[in-house]
Amino acid sequence: MVSNYDASNLECEYVQCAVCEKAITGGKWFARIKHGTWMVALCCPLCAETFERGPHPYIRRIETLEFMSQSRPEPPA
Repeated sequence: MVSNYDASNLECEYVQCAVCEKAITGGKWFARIKHGTWMVALCCPLCAETFERGPHPYIRRIETLEFMSQSRPEPPA
């Protein structure tokens, strides 16, 4: 499964919780929080509290995964 942490699109099929990485489908997140350029989804009160206390490791993980997915070479045709 490809990671999808971008919760800015309300019509997306699924998004992953920024903290526990659980897949959230059908827009059934507990909360969405804007942090810098990212709109992240959180699946439950515990994940929301954890993110609010210290968002930086979660944002850094998301940014790293995004960077890695963009820098992968295209497979040969």
